[in-house]
Amino acid sequence: MKRPSDQQLRERLMQPSPKRQGQPVDAMTPPDQEMAVWVTLDMLKPYEHNPRQVQNPKYEEIKASIRAAGLKHKPPVTQRPGEKHYTICDGGNTRLQILRELYEETGESRFHAFYALYRPWQSEVKMLTGHLSENDNRGQLLWIERAKGVVDARAMYEEESGNTLSQRELVKRLAEDGYQVAQSHISRMLYTVEHLLPTLPNSLYSGLGRSQVEQLISYREACRLLWERCTE
Repeated sequence: MKRPSDQQLRERLMQPSPKRQGQPVDAMTPPDQEMAVWVTLDMLKPYEHNPRQVQNPKYEEIKASIRAAGLKHKPPVTQRPGEKHYTICDGGNTRLQILRELYEETGESRFHAFYALYRPWQSEVKMLTGHLSENDNRGQLLWIERAKGVVDARAMYEEESGNTLSQRELVKRLAEDGYQVAQSHISRMLYTVEHLLPTLPNSLYSGLGRSQVEQLISYREACRLLWERCTE
């Protein structure tokens, strides 16, 4: 075979490359089953609607444990459709915040990159009830945090269905999503958010428990009945 001349070689090199077939891929499709994924802090973000609003009372204890022994309990993560970042699901926001603090303080790579448990995306309300259940099982949520979480869950259910949920229906939907709560508690939770939170936010977030809230509700209702009788 005759060797091409230098001019022919130049002409061939100047020819355009073949056109790309198919469409470009912006991101890989998230996995459809639970699995371990290698993540860095830059790939993670906390859950924006986390029911916990007050710092975990065991924060410093957890931080000391992770500093000494590393991350033993991997935070579960999921990925919303169309998002590039992973979001913490079913608890784990405290661990994520601690890891960021430890990496900033030490610069150690073990706090920056690690394996996390990936769970396939389900829905916004599933994410919320997952956080409620996980934190409640650990006994670390304040009454107002639980109450606010239940009210937010009801709003999500109603937005999904387009219908108003009764308290009984709300209890059923929460149970189906893994969060068990008595109907008697539901009524007090809704009352707390509607009537007590606007006037007593500091007291509620300072730790008023269910029994104290029940007393406040009974006092308020007694005063309301007296006021109505006086104004008849």
